[in-house]
Amino acid sequence: MSRRVRVLLLAIAALVALPALAYFAGPVYRVDARITAPYLPTAGGDAAVLEPWLAAAESRFPDIVPGAEKTIVWAHPDRRRTPLAVVYLHGYTATRQEVAPLCDQLAAALGANLFYTRLAGHGRAPAALGEASAEDWLRDAAEALAIGRALGERVVVVGTSTGGTLALWLAQRPEAADIAAQILVSPNLGPRDERSTLLAGPWGYQLQRWLIGEEYRWQPANERQAKYWTWKYPARALVPMMALVKSVRDSPLEGIRVPTLVIHSPKDSVVSPARIEAAYARLGAPVKRIVKVEDSEDRAHHVLAGDILAPSGTAALLAPMLDFVRGAAPQAQPPGGNGLSAVR
Repeated sequence: MSRRVRVLLLAIAALVALPALAYFAGPVYRVDARITAPYLPTAGGDAAVLEPWLAAAESRFPDIVPGAEKTIVWAHPDRRRTPLAVVYLHGYTATRQEVAPLCDQLAAALGANLFYTRLAGHGRAPAALGEASAEDWLRDAAEALAIGRALGERVVVVGTSTGGTLALWLAQRPEAADIAAQILVSPNLGPRDERSTLLAGPWGYQLQRWLIGEEYRWQPANERQAKYWTWKYPARALVPMMALVKSVRDSPLEGIRVPTLVIHSPKDSVVSPARIEAAYARLGAPVKRIVKVEDSEDRAHHVLAGDILAPSGTAALLAPMLDFVRGAAPQAQPPGGNGLSAVR
């Protein structure tokens, strides 16, 4: 091969390689998961002080949709601490109404206090979602678990979609020792559309503007979904969500020891069922179970329970959830036998 030909081939190789090098050298949204334990005003052991504290914190956002606020549902009128507490982490763009009344029924059956969080930017005017970061959502999840630990001796964490992603992150923190069980409903380990993974890589924000534009929107199924979900919002909010999903998916799931129940549909058109199955196989939890829902009233087969999208799914999911928690946590069966006597 002549020197001229070698030089030409090297030049062609450089022309091919340079764009690839430029791409991989681009800015990446990297999630900082070094979240410190949150402050809670419960030094005296009185969990009831959390209620006015949360109300004051939420009052800073006058645009919160009524019914989306961070909320405690007490098992007893005297607001006592219970053997178990249930914490609900809602999904991306949703609120605590997402699968309601599933967690109310779960907590009542367990005689447990219940905490519903509200992830940053959610349940507010659409622009607020574009201001939230992945780190904000991690802090919200850490706060939710801390509140759960204040409300109960041990905690059952329930997460839907990206709430399930956050639950998997919590299960790897030191505080996970106080988690009796986690229940992941349609956990987001990656959207069904694999092209979305590009947003978690180099030039994520630039690709978002090029591929999606400034606003992302979808069509709500009914008026209540339109009220309690953010169905149009700044598309830039997709980048931290995808970065969070990638960060958790790439984390050492094999080290998780929290008993884990995964419930999902193979027909899910929002998140990838294959990603869920792969993550489940990696889970190191000595007690784990997967339940597949073959059909759902939710047209996306994603939100598998709740009065808004899948009413009949509530009872169908509650049964395996109760069975799993009672098997994983000895204190899950309250005095009286059937666990259905909690006072609201």
